[in-house]
Amino acid sequence: MDKVTTMRKTIHTVLAAMVLGACNVPHALAHHSAAMFDFTKNTWVSGVVKDIRVINPHMSLTLVVSGDKGTKEVAFEGHSVNNFYREGWRPNMVNVGDRIKVRFNQRKDGVDGGFVNGFVTSGGREIAFHLPGDTTTEPPPATLDAVTPAVGK
Repeated sequence: MDKVTTMRKTIHTVLAAMVLGACNVPHALAHHSAAMFDFTKNTWVSGVVKDIRVINPHMSLTLVVSGDKGTKEVAFEGHSVNNFYREGWRPNMVNVGDRIKVRFNQRKDGVDGGFVNGFVTSGGREIAFHLPGDTTTEPPPATLDAVTPAVGK
């Protein structure tokens, strides 16, 4: 191959990568949008932690929830590790197998799960993000196996 052919192939490869990268930008931006959650009310759910990852850009939590309609896994997402840390969270505070209570904002589309804005550890410690006007400071009385109607569909 001559120099011109090699240069053309390189340019075409770079341009193709740029086009593909540009096509994925809206998906990345949409994923990190919080517009899909209803931040006007808090909901509580209790269950057993199946998976928790408190990392940037945001945490993810899978909770095994039991209720009248059976048991299911519910996926949540939440703030970044920095925000959780400022509120008092520390590594190993919540582990797989722990029974916890989660305060969250439901998804607007009605799908189970939502945006975690607080939780109560199995040891009873609350880690929560309080917005102006938010008067919720602790979960309502309920058993650890209680399911909110929105999650127990």
